[in-house]
Amino acid sequence: MPAIYPDFDVRGAASPALGVLVCEKNADPPFAEASFIRLLQQAGDRRGVEVFAFDPRTWNARERTVAAWKWNASERAWRRQSRPVPALGLDRAWPSGPAERMRLRRQIRRLLREGGLRQLNSRLPGKGAVYGRLAGDPAVSRYIPPFAAYEDAASLSRWLDRFGGAAFLKPDGGSQGRRVVAVRRCGDGRVQLSGRTATNRRYALPPADEGEALARLHRWIGGRTYWMQPLLELSGPAGEPFDLRVLAQKDGSGRWHAAGIAARVGRPGSVTANLHGGGTAVPADRWLGALYGEQQASRILQEVRSASAAIVRRLENAFGHFAEIGLDFGVDRSAAVWFLEANGKPGRAAMACLGRSRAEAALERPLAYARSILFRPPGRVINEFDHL
Repeated sequence: MPAIYPDFDVRGAASPALGVLVCEKNADPPFAEASFIRLLQQAGDRRGVEVFAFDPRTWNARERTVAAWKWNASERAWRRQSRPVPALGLDRAWPSGPAERMRLRRQIRRLLREGGLRQLNSRLPGKGAVYGRLAGDPAVSRYIPPFAAYEDAASLSRWLDRFGGAAFLKPDGGSQGRRVVAVRRCGDGRVQLSGRTATNRRYALPPADEGEALARLHRWIGGRTYWMQPLLELSGPAGEPFDLRVLAQKDGSGRWHAAGIAARVGRPGSVTANLHGGGTAVPADRWLGALYGEQQASRILQEVRSASAAIVRRLENAFGHFAEIGLDFGVDRSAAVWFLEANGKPGRAAMACLGRSRAEAALERPLAYARSILFRPPGRVINEFDHL
């Protein structure tokens, strides 16, 4: 599929640099993912690309500058300095709550509109919009589990009737497994709720009368947007939940690659496999081979790669250009592959299990793509989907 680089021109920008968007905090280090950003800066130095971190809320519109954080290797400390607005931004900001999230988004929109900043990675919408777009694509719809918006306790009760007395509920804008809920009928008129809290703590409530349990859940959901799905059997032999994380990235030529596929394995009895919730990462081929045998594992991984290419293509067509996307898949006990969700700000911790060279490549690939935009010849045409 022929494609061109993103339809913006950063040549002649005040600062042909990559700025990593963060949320400043009064701590040491002064923002999240400081070690990753330090490694990205060091890789940028090797490639001739200036990299610094900045909080979008420090933008000075009159001076057209931001307060930039750079790692000083000799002092082994982060130092703050004024720098022109960078040409490209990579969003790795993690606001602490809804109010901070709204302030941050408003400021990012101003920077995009008035400050000359362009995002290296577009922003994915909520899960419902992503599911809806993918479900309409024949190439990927078979990987999308049934889903419906949660409306009230009655809508959930009907969903339980439809899908064998079990459901999985996700917040539309949630991440890292926070605030998910598994709902199971026990067969005696009672229902059990289990899941993760807003702080990612695991919980399992004692079974309660269905009306009481669903009313309690409804109060907990409040006005948030939630999505209901069947509760798929995505666990290993000891009841440990697992999923497959695909890190899809563009290289310096703008072509998509699967940087790696890792299996994230949660603790037995948990409802998620996220590393933030206590899971561990192992190479996907090793994990799947132990569960399904080498031949079946090879088939599963090939299907995941094929589905990933189709999903990335659809997401870019729908929501804009991306440098990288994290894709999560589940594999049920019949070895069927299911798409779970996409992440526009994917972590890299799972890639460490694949070896140092893979982890380093996953760090540097978006930087190479940024460099190709900052210093590209105009109008270059490529085929973005050759290598995923």
